[in-house]
Amino acid sequence: MELKEVKYNLNRQVIYNAPRLHIEAVPYILKSCIIRKNDRGEFFYQAEIQDIKAPHSVCIVPLDDLMEVSQCQ
Repeated sequence: MELKEVKYNLNRQVIYNAPRLHIEAVPYILKSCIIRKNDRGEFFYQAEIQDIKAPHSVCIVPLDDLMEVSQCQ
């Protein structure tokens, strides 16, 4: 997901894809976007996503691993 798409998709369903973790097309709710700075001074973005089936469960994932639901259809 691009940074410009985050504002529109907050509190909406998104798709989480992480093939390296064997996770494909799992729906979550996008709760927030986090900006961080690494040790080399580079900025990167992460997303806080909420599990639909277990609302008390949240994950922090790379923003690049998310996709709008409309892009999947």
